Amino acid sequence: IAKKEGNINENGVPLITVIADGAWSKRSYKSGYNVLSGVVSIIGYDTKKVLYMRVRNKYCSICDKAKLNGNPASAHVCFKNWDGTSTAMEADIIVEGFRQSIPMHNIIYNKLIGDGDSSVTKKLFLAKPYGRDVFVKKIECMNHILRNYLNRIVDLSVHRKSSSGIVVPGFLRKVLKDKRLKLRCVITKAIVFRKNMTLHHNEKVELLKQDVLNSPYYVFGDHSNCANYFCNGPKESEVNLVP
Repeated sequence: IAKKEGNINENGVPLITVIADGAWSKRSYKSGYNVLSGVVSIIGYDTKKVLYMRVRNKYCSICDKAKLNGNPASAHVCFKNWDGTSTAMEADIIVEGFRQSIPMHNIIYNKLIGDGDSSVTKKLFLAKPYGRDVFVKKIECMNHILRNYLNRIVDLSVHRKSSSGIVVPGFLRKVLKDKRLKLRCVITKAIVFRKNMTLHHNEKVELLKQDVLNSPYYVFGDHSNCANYFCNGPKESEVNLVP
C-alpha cells in the first residue's frame, strides 16, 4: 500500500503509519502502577495486521516460591523477563518493535498513533531506531485525546476562578460539567464527517480544526460560526451562555 501511494524513502523502503497500545494484567488507569504483566501490540494502520507483539513479566511463581524457601529454582520455562518499573513496559516494547520493523518486515514506522504517554515519544527520540535522519511523528488517537479532553473539562468545572482570576459563577461551572458529554459528541461527529469528505488530507484537517474550536460556542448557544452540515441555527428558547 505504501509503495503504491509513493510513501517510500530514498532507498525504496516503505514508510507506514502504525497504531500501538498496551494492556495490563489489572486495570491501572491513574492508579496502581504496579502491574506484574503487560502486553503491547503494534498494528498497521492501513492493513489492520499485527506487526509486532511482546509481553513483559515481572513475576514467575516458580522462581518466587524457590526464593521464599531459600532454595534454587528447579529447571523450568521462566516467563519473567522484566526487572524495570511497570510504567516503563509499554515504551520499552514499542521501541523494541520499531527496531525490529526493518529486520522483520523491511518497513519503517514513520508515524505512530497512540495514547498521550510522553515517555514513548521521548524513548523513540532517544533510541532513533532508524537513525538520525528519520523522525517518528507521534499522533494521539481520538479515544485518548477525547478522554483527556473530558478530564480537563471536569477539572475546570471545580475551579472557582478562571486562569485570568475572574470568578466563575457556580451555575456556569455546573453547566460546563453537565455538557461535557455533548462537547465530546460534537467533536466525534465532526471527526466522522470530515474524515469521509473527498478532500485533500490537509484541507480536512483545517476544517476539523475549525469545528473543534467552534464546538464550545455551539454547545453553549452561539451559532454564528457553525458549519451548516451540523447546525441549523439557534434552537427555540435556547440561551446563549457565551459572553
